[in-house]
Amino acid sequence: MEKDDKTTKSYKPIRLWAYAIGIICIWTLFIVVSWVWLTQVIRSGTIETARIEARTAFRSDVIYRRWNASHGGVYAPVTLETPPNAYLATRHREIQTPDGITLTKINPAYMTRQAHEIAAKTHGHKGHITSLNPIRARNAPDPWETHALILFEKGETEVSSLEIINKINHLRLMRPLITEKGCLACHADQGYKIGDIRGGISISIPMAPHVTIEKANIITLSLIYVFLWIIGVSGTLLGMFFLNRQIQRRHHVEEQLLQHQKMEGVMEMAGAVCHELNQPLQMILGNSEIMLLDLEPDHPLSERIRRIQEQVKRMSRTTRNLIKITRYETKQFPQGTVIDIDMASKIGKPPK
Repeated sequence: MEKDDKTTKSYKPIRLWAYAIGIICIWTLFIVVSWVWLTQVIRSGTIETARIEARTAFRSDVIYRRWNASHGGVYAPVTLETPPNAYLATRHREIQTPDGITLTKINPAYMTRQAHEIAAKTHGHKGHITSLNPIRARNAPDPWETHALILFEKGETEVSSLEIINKINHLRLMRPLITEKGCLACHADQGYKIGDIRGGISISIPMAPHVTIEKANIITLSLIYVFLWIIGVSGTLLGMFFLNRQIQRRHHVEEQLLQHQKMEGVMEMAGAVCHELNQPLQMILGNSEIMLLDLEPDHPLSERIRRIQEQVKRMSRTTRNLIKITRYETKQFPQGTVIDIDMASKIGKPPK
């Protein structure tokens, strides 16, 4: 039984800390998986933010192009930055004011090109108006734009992807330009009708500013998750520590109860032994006294009878010690573990 008790005492704490390690592993796995998932959400949000920015730029282009077309084009002074549009075949392309200032007509495409040049200088946004059948050679599509224009012909309404432009990562987005009534003034000769797809505008947004924000968000998220991981691990260890103390206290109470139960058994046994032995011992001792009285002091049997008396008195002391037992003490003999009657009957605090 003692061997089984020791095995139980050593096994329970080991199993408890194994549970703690398992909980910490599960918590760590949850933290890692959720961190990876939220990191991907942040990165997807970064790309979507850049995509929204590109869509906003496209809508702005469409709005001011529509405004320009609704007025049949607008005039602006001829400068080095705004020379006459050689690809605009229309009457009154250039006019002069009464003051002699030459004005040139700015059609929607010309306005879009100049707006894109300003955006590229101020914000780094690159815009390009293009078509599979361009009037201006520099409006010819690059391979990515060609692929997007072909998809528009098949029914796609938007194409976007991350691309490297001049060794810089960009979000490229392209949407089709639908022929409207105001567009026919310049493109009717190409055979376009209202509602036809006559090209598209591609917008390229630099990802560097968005990536900077993304990195800051990921760092913040990482710090939060490290803090949560530390709280989880610390809480688990503290919980296991206090739980282990509670288990140890319970074991201590169980041991005390076991000792008490053993003591009850020993006391019951001691009472029974004393009751059964006292009367025979008294009879032996009394008869030995009578025998000594009947014999001469130098009789050969007198010495043997006195030895018998000594052993009877020793047995009496043993029975008295049994009655005095106050705690459970054992000692080892070759034949096994037995109760140490002398130690168990001594008055005093039991050793720890």
